[in-house]
Amino acid sequence: MPNAAGGGYDTESRLLQPLLARRLGADIVIDNQAGAGGLVGARAIAGARPDGATLGILGVPGLLVASLMGETHAPDPVTAFTVLGRIARSWHVWGTGASSPLSTIDAVVAASARRPLICAINEAGSANFVSVTATAALLGIDVEFVGGFAGTRSACLAAMRGDVDLVCFNFETIGDLFKAGDLRPLLQVSVERIAKDRVLDDVPVLGGADGYAARHARSRGRDAGATGEAADGLAQVMGGGRILVAPAGLPAAIGRCLADAVGDVLASAELRASTTRVLDTAPAEAARADVLLAARMAPRLLPALRAALARMRA
Repeated sequence: MPNAAGGGYDTESRLLQPLLARRLGADIVIDNQAGAGGLVGARAIAGARPDGATLGILGVPGLLVASLMGETHAPDPVTAFTVLGRIARSWHVWGTGASSPLSTIDAVVAASARRPLICAINEAGSANFVSVTATAALLGIDVEFVGGFAGTRSACLAAMRGDVDLVCFNFETIGDLFKAGDLRPLLQVSVERIAKDRVLDDVPVLGGADGYAARHARSRGRDAGATGEAADGLAQVMGGGRILVAPAGLPAAIGRCLADAVGDVLASAELRASTTRVLDTAPAEAARADVLLAARMAPRLLPALRAALARMRA
């Protein structure tokens, strides 16, 4: 596992572990190798012997952008791994502390015209850095980042205390904080509603023909069509999601065996009965197609991401 214990990736690994172990008739041990926004573990998986003994869950958006930017020696999710299936999408939601005056995304846009807004992230190049930077560029929001948080919960705690203005994480990871009233949801980084949960009832969606990005552009006399397409592209990159992988170069027979086993587990009623998390699973072929689509869209995000990194380093 390229992430620390206790987070969403770890939770999903432990959901899959007993079902996949039984399906394969093998012992599966979870080894959390956190660090550098998941890159330490991703490199360990990519560099492992391609014999079917090493598997892991990766976040496509952050790893894909890190590899395209070429600054972190990040393995390319398209070429460095064998994609075995997808367990979930990376649908992010912008949030703020319950006592924050930023009650809506309109209020965020207005406030950013007066001062830069501070957003807590795990690390530069992480999925939430990608999500916030690209969204802020589309909406003309001036954002500065504070990184180095030990995990999602500590970043969210900073927003609850008012130490930062914004957070942006996977809805499945922080949805309970919205439901408890500790955080207020502001924007869904997607092209359609992320979940049926009523905490999202009045929360706008970024993409789509009538999404917030297009409407915002239209209200300012900008090209709503081009802005909406860019927002949809960001959603497609984030939609690459969390995928189960092995190293590239697996023998064909081993690859088919693992893909079949993973596909059976991901499609099983037993997996869904074992969790309240909203899963968006896909077998190997469909998951790889989405990774390829995300890879085609990701280069459009690079100018905004490079500008944000340059500001952080200045």
